[in-house]
Amino acid sequence: MGALRSQIDSYLERCRSVRRLSSHTLDAYEIDLHQFDASLPRGEVLSAASARGCVIKIAEDPKYSPATIKRKIASIRAFLRATDEALALEAFGTWRLKIRMPSRLPKAIPRRELRVLLDSARTQQPDVLPCEDTTHLCLALMAATGLRVSELCSLRVRDVRPDTGEITVYGKGARERIVIIANSRVRKVMASYVRTLPEPDRATAPLFRNRRGRQLTPQCLRLRLHSVARRGRLGRVTPHMLRHTAATLLLEGGVDIRFVQRLLGHASIATTQIYTHVSDSALRSALERADVMRALV
Repeated sequence: MGALRSQIDSYLERCRSVRRLSSHTLDAYEIDLHQFDASLPRGEVLSAASARGCVIKIAEDPKYSPATIKRKIASIRAFLRATDEALALEAFGTWRLKIRMPSRLPKAIPRRELRVLLDSARTQQPDVLPCEDTTHLCLALMAATGLRVSELCSLRVRDVRPDTGEITVYGKGARERIVIIANSRVRKVMASYVRTLPEPDRATAPLFRNRRGRQLTPQCLRLRLHSVARRGRLGRVTPHMLRHTAATLLLEGGVDIRFVQRLLGHASIATTQIYTHVSDSALRSALERADVMRALV
């Protein structure tokens, strides 16, 4: 194994054990950095010029979207800053690769479709225990709080306080935040669900589990969501759309954007501000439908 590969593996281990990054982020880092290592000519010592050459090669690959290219460059820069700050400064201090990102607003689920989705998620099997089928609760929780699917699946029973509706969430970069379940119905369902869990499991066990009793994975929940959307005859629905929907509904309901930022766990309010454009679009549609001046001019 080469010296660079060894440095990459040490860096990934540090990200896992010290920075406590999510498994999703770690997987992306591993893919991007191993690709970076493979892109370097064999036997060539890593330099500012070779690092920039790898980045340009990745950026010119037509199979990558602008968002993927930006992520890969960010992974490489973060690795170099952590392992060789002087080299990182030489390679990327003043050099920037311009990548045109498409203007794309987050897609929220209309209220009517959200109602259909949640109704379709209710189990049709009377003999299934609540702790065996948590799909409806998971989807309702994401729509009510804006939790990321990875955050929801990593919750432990001890992270939930059913009496107050508070959930302790560990988000990106191991940032801790408190998420509040404001909806009384979702809060009651959550409290009822926690009571069905076996007593010995109430400390460190996963909150949501699959049919085998193991921790529910994001991929498993995505598959459940796709199945529910098909049952409700809806189009493509993803877990992240539920997060977008939560943010949009909160802003349309008049919640201060700083509160929405805290709820979603955004490090910067600039990330949250994209949802104001979605709300503006909803406002325009509502005003055009009403057209209160229609009979007056």
